[in-house]
Amino acid sequence: MTSGSTPVPGRFLPAAATAREPIERWVPALLVALVLAWAWPMVALDVTPPWDNVEELFWSGSLQWGYYKHPPLPSWLLSLPVALLGRQPWLTYVAGVGCGVGALYLLWRWSREMMTPARAAFALLLGTLVTYHVQRAVVYNHNTVQLLPLAGYWWMLWRVLRPAGSGRADWVWLGLFAALSMLTKYSAAVQFAVGLGFVVRQGLWRDARVRRDLLLATALALVLLAPHLWWVLQHGDTTVLYARHSVHSVHAPGRHLLPRPVFVLLVQLARLSPMLLFIGWAWFAQRREAATQRAPLPAAFDRRFLAWATLGPTVLVLVASALLHSRLIPAWLTTFFLPLGVWAAASLPWLDVERWSRRRWQAVLAVAGLLHIATAWGYAGVDGVWSARAGRATRANLPSQRIAAAVEATWRDRMGERPLTLLVGDTWFAGAVALRMDPGVRLLIDGDERTSPWLAPGVLAREGGMVLMLDTRPFQAEGPLLEPLMKTVDCAGSMELPWTGEGPERRVRLRWGIVLAENERGAPGIACGHDPRASAAR
Repeated sequence: MTSGSTPVPGRFLPAAATAREPIERWVPALLVALVLAWAWPMVALDVTPPWDNVEELFWSGSLQWGYYKHPPLPSWLLSLPVALLGRQPWLTYVAGVGCGVGALYLLWRWSREMMTPARAAFALLLGTLVTYHVQRAVVYNHNTVQLLPLAGYWWMLWRVLRPAGSGRADWVWLGLFAALSMLTKYSAAVQFAVGLGFVVRQGLWRDARVRRDLLLATALALVLLAPHLWWVLQHGDTTVLYARHSVHSVHAPGRHLLPRPVFVLLVQLARLSPMLLFIGWAWFAQRREAATQRAPLPAAFDRRFLAWATLGPTVLVLVASALLHSRLIPAWLTTFFLPLGVWAAASLPWLDVERWSRRRWQAVLAVAGLLHIATAWGYAGVDGVWSARAGRATRANLPSQRIAAAVEATWRDRMGERPLTLLVGDTWFAGAVALRMDPGVRLLIDGDERTSPWLAPGVLAREGGMVLMLDTRPFQAEGPLLEPLMKTVDCAGSMELPWTGEGPERRVRLRWGIVLAENERGAPGIACGHDPRASAAR
């Protein structure tokens, strides 16, 4: 430790033994407020939920060891709230932002062990300005949920590897967070590879304690993953094929080698821009002040670890994508920037937040808070209400309530008072419509029983139901089994409804088909699902 310097909490003194600064007392409350600030506009403006949110609301209705596209943890997390409160879209907004904010809380706890409380608070503030951690977290999917366990993984890996040694239970937490990360999405392997690369590059594998803790953590993770791995062996025809299709090679020579990774990198810079602009503002505001004695920076080992954790996953994926000509989508990098705010706060020698006045902290927090509130309402409004008024059709402004009413009216006209209990269609469109119906309406995704294991085999043929296909481009149904299924229905029709205006791309163009139950086929008085006696009674 440098002579005359102040000990850094967590490195030379236990974090719990240091006095809590005033800003620390507000951290939990501010994080809760952040969840509400981002979830509330989505609920208040009543937008149609994103595809992934709809998907998880139906997946979470049945606990499985795996689902046809992804591991099960996101659906497990949502299962209890859905069981208690029903398939409510607002649950997905709160859960998604909650995972992002929970990850930020773990990162704050981690940074408190490396730097002063003020610098750790600034690192947390920077983390909230990374688009992936809050704004895009309203989309509840596997990328968003993975933020939480991967934040714990990097924290615990640092504790296991740091020169000061680790606590007795650190390897347990490391194994747990690693297993939860893999139970969320297999892309966690990229960050595991970067962690292993750091161990090899630093020569830490020579330390017997490090080897022991890493082996124990790996063994624990494999034990926790064993049931899911067994499920994968039994259902690999769906999960493995989906994973292979997601990263399929692009064979056009020279077309993907450079432009696509560069485009993805530019998208990442755009999504990091709020944080980068905030750092620039802090530098500009501070450079006008007289230089004073700076608080000590975190140790060199910590800065190296943070640099690997921050840059390693992005570099590895971009290089692999360019060399292998594989598909790459910007959102797949959602979890790659978790330590970025911590690394920035740990590596900026000019940053003097330890000497910021109360007034400056209040101004900084007020600016960040207003930015979050304005962006949250703008994010919910632009894609929903305001796009509809401008005549632009989006997934967020789909008139799902109007469609649900029209579909139910069509069903009643053909089937009388028998309730509609089964919809068949793609996850987003048919699911969004089903969310506006009675909670008892079930969803057979894409007409494929393998994608809906919560339904008994043969349920459509046995009980009957209604098939929905949206033909409005570019939102048309994609399920390959839906078109053949539509040719086998007992009666069919189409309808058009207003979406955002006139024209084929601004109206809901919908095809529907009714499959009669076994006991209704050939029944007296029922032709194509139309019961004259029921119509006369009405």
